[in-house]
Amino acid sequence: MGQMMSKDYKKVILDKLTRELKEQHFKKKGNLFSFSNGDLTYFIGVQSSQSSTASILKLTVNTEIASVSISKLDDTSLPIEHQRHYNRRIGFYLDDKQDKWWTVESIDSAIKAANEIAEIIGEKVIPNFETIRSTSDLVTLWRNGGWLGITEGQRKHYLSLLENFEK
Repeated sequence: MGQMMSKDYKKVILDKLTRELKEQHFKKKGNLFSFSNGDLTYFIGVQSSQSSTASILKLTVNTEIASVSISKLDDTSLPIEHQRHYNRRIGFYLDDKQDKWWTVESIDSAIKAANEIAEIIGEKVIPNFETIRSTSDLVTLWRNGGWLGITEGQRKHYLSLLENFEK
C-alpha cells in the first residue's frame, strides 16, 4: 500500500466526521462542516498545523457560529461564511480547557484521533450548539459573560448593533 501520508490521515478523520455530522445535517466543504438554521450558521472546522509534514499530521478542530442578523446589521462586506460571532476551539470543551492538538503518524493513530474528535463533537460540541439557537441566545451569552471567543471590542460592537434587536 506504500507510505501513508498526512493527507491520507486527514481523509480518515474528515470521512469519519462527514458520517457523524451528516446526521446533524451539516454539509462539508473542504475542511469545514456547516449547518444553518436560518438565523445562525454553525461551523466545525478541521485545522492542520503549519508544523504538519508530508508524513506527520498535526490538527485541531474549531467550532464557530455566525449570526445572519448581526451580519445584516453590521457594516461589513464579508460574506457570512467568513464571519464569526462565536469561536471555541475543541480543547476548551474538555475539562482542562487547554488547546488540544492531535499528532497523527499512522493509520491507527488517524482512526483513534477520528474517534476521539467525533466523540467530543457528539458529546460536547453539538449539545453546546443546541443551547445557542438564535441571535437572542448569543446576546444573552454576551450580556452574561458566557463563552465568546471574540474580543471585548467585538462584544460591545455587536451588543450595540443589537440594542434595538427584538427578542
